[in-house]
Amino acid sequence: MQLTQHTDFGLRLLIVLARDGGSISLPTFSAQQGLSYHHVAKVAQALVSAGFAVSHRGRSGGIALARPAAQITVGEVVRTLEKGMRLADCATCALRTDCALSGVLAEALEAFLAVLDRYTLAAVSREGVPAFAPWAMLPQPISCAVSEAS
Repeated sequence: MQLTQHTDFGLRLLIVLARDGGSISLPTFSAQQGLSYHHVAKVAQALVSAGFAVSHRGRSGGIALARPAAQITVGEVVRTLEKGMRLADCATCALRTDCALSGVLAEALEAFLAVLDRYTLAAVSREGVPAFAPWAMLPQPISCAVSEAS
């Protein structure tokens, strides 16, 4: 399962807020992360509406966590930001009345969210923890040992 960019940006913003312990301006955050300011502003608005963050206007304004990072689970954030979370479109499938796959997919989604519920924002925002880089474990492409000059 791949999370939407909206959820990805929301989690990033919350992690930065949890690490900083204060507030950050959206232009600063978007510049640091190399993200579109307009997209970040929409994500921030969703986080404020959901009660994960509060916004402060003015010269020293920005966005901050609405409650302690230890009280916000990753699962709660994903459920809120990921709209229409489903693994397949069983509603339009011709097999929908006679197929066990929908139950399997529902169980898999439940297990996915149960894992996310075990982790708080405080736990995932700790610095100094090496990131899991699954792309680093992929086999490297074989390079050609024959040069063009041969």
